[in-house]
Amino acid sequence: MSWQGRLGASGLAALAATWHVETLGAGIEEICRSERAVLWVLWHGHLLPLLWRHRHQGIALLISRHRDGERLAQVAGALGYQVVRGSSTRGGVAALRRIVRLLRQGQPVALAADGPRGPRESAKPGAAAASRLAGAPIIPVAAGACPALRLRSWDGFMVPPPGATVRIAYGNPWLGAASPGSDLRQATAQLSEQLLELSRIAARA
Repeated sequence: MSWQGRLGASGLAALAATWHVETLGAGIEEICRSERAVLWVLWHGHLLPLLWRHRHQGIALLISRHRDGERLAQVAGALGYQVVRGSSTRGGVAALRRIVRLLRQGQPVALAADGPRGPRESAKPGAAAASRLAGAPIIPVAAGACPALRLRSWDGFMVPPPGATVRIAYGNPWLGAASPGSDLRQATAQLSEQLLELSRIAARA
């Protein structure tokens, strides 16, 4: 574990200690405690509060091989995530195979539906494909904050400042993409709709 990762995780811990967090979604605590393999799917810009919320839960997190993903990977590793490097543009096939293998072995996995380069809040087919190949349910999740700082990045990366109210909204476990004969494009569009609706709910924080 790198000192940069430990430093970043410590900084996030100090910031998160000031947040007022609200959680919406029935049965989420039970799912988090279980050994059930689920695929957590989120928007890339919502990653920071979710990274803290699900720390040390044995989740494998897909992070791009781009240079700007290195710091995130170090912090995620310090927070107890198993980091899988890859994306739709670099190492995508290998990363998808590894994700599917982990899900089949019973390990939960998380990925950003619109990563690593966007377009912002527009889902790509990777999550639906992984769900189908592994037969694992998707749980969409979104975060919002009031107030919220947004970085000038492609994803509008959200940073809740000290004292912010953070709301995390979870959807129900969804097997639409894993159903035999399902259309990946249609499943991806449905997943986008679910994430956008959860984003609207979370933004009411």
